[in-house]
Amino acid sequence: MNWKKSLRAAGLVAVLTFSLVGCNTEASYSPQEIIDQALQETKEPLTYYGEYTMDMGEVGGKAQIKEWTKDGKRRIEIIGENGENSISVNDGSQIITYDVKANKALKMDISKDALPFPSPREQAETLFNLVKDTHDISIAGEEKIAGRDTYKLVAKVKKDDTLFGDMEVWVDKKTWLTLKMTMNSAGNKTTTEYTKMDESAKIDDTQFTIDLPKDVKVEEVTVEEPESVTLDVVKEQLGEFLMVPEENGITLEEISLDKGLEDRPEYTFNYVKNGQQEISVTVFKANSSATEEEPIFGEKEMDIRGQKGTVMDESKFRYIGWQEKGYQYGIMMVNPELTIEDLAAYAKQMNVLK
Repeated sequence: MNWKKSLRAAGLVAVLTFSLVGCNTEASYSPQEIIDQALQETKEPLTYYGEYTMDMGEVGGKAQIKEWTKDGKRRIEIIGENGENSISVNDGSQIITYDVKANKALKMDISKDALPFPSPREQAETLFNLVKDTHDISIAGEEKIAGRDTYKLVAKVKKDDTLFGDMEVWVDKKTWLTLKMTMNSAGNKTTTEYTKMDESAKIDDTQFTIDLPKDVKVEEVTVEEPESVTLDVVKEQLGEFLMVPEENGITLEEISLDKGLEDRPEYTFNYVKNGQQEISVTVFKANSSATEEEPIFGEKEMDIRGQKGTVMDESKFRYIGWQEKGYQYGIMMVNPELTIEDLAAYAKQMNVLK
């Protein structure tokens, strides 16, 4: 998969702004205790109507959002500054997103766990886990957002060139919803702020349906699980390519096939060392006509096997990538003890499989 595009998109996701709920007391909290409270699941989902603004900077512009949440169901209506208008509904069994301007709709079935669809709490937990070692988190007082009392948390980066820059988060004392957040990610600043929060709103179940026009173009979105393939299949499709040799305790455990951009086959080789997960190596045929992507924030250039490559060196994510003789290669750490130098050493060991 194209991890760089996924990381660029991270700057657009208001990960901490959606449905972080917990219980309330009047005790004094440390930053970690506030985070823990905000990440707790509750037995009864919170019901509310909210309005908030999102400013995604140069990447995505500004938008006004309305939100209805009840019994785990959700409706979001977005109006962008350039006239964009979309409605998304999650009714518990499917997600429908309707682009009003383009008169197009996307449908995704989530009733049978066909898609690993992370909850807002899980998304927030992932983000906090990514920054807890790279940021210093402190309480910066208490402020009112949308007329509600909040704790303000500030996360300052410990070093330059990290993927996630400085962050500020305002957590509602009563509901533990994140009512405001500013986040620097991949060189872009995103600000999300609730202007209205109504827990007493009467929300009818009809809010979680969409009456689509008869002439709307509907596309069914399916997410295919990676397919396990044999080495012979990869050789047949790719021809001669580089592989990490099975030596010094490292063995190839599995090869999986994903459909990448433009249905391009992307193969991932998962390696173990002495019985433990070690690295994953991706390879696919490079598109010679594609324009070169600019480095994302936190990404640096590095010579890999005599080629111009890039590296991402974060505490939870280390990756190297390069092109060589018509193929795009990437090596990602799985063993958290590995360094960028270790990944580069694996790249140097690779030889052509004929």
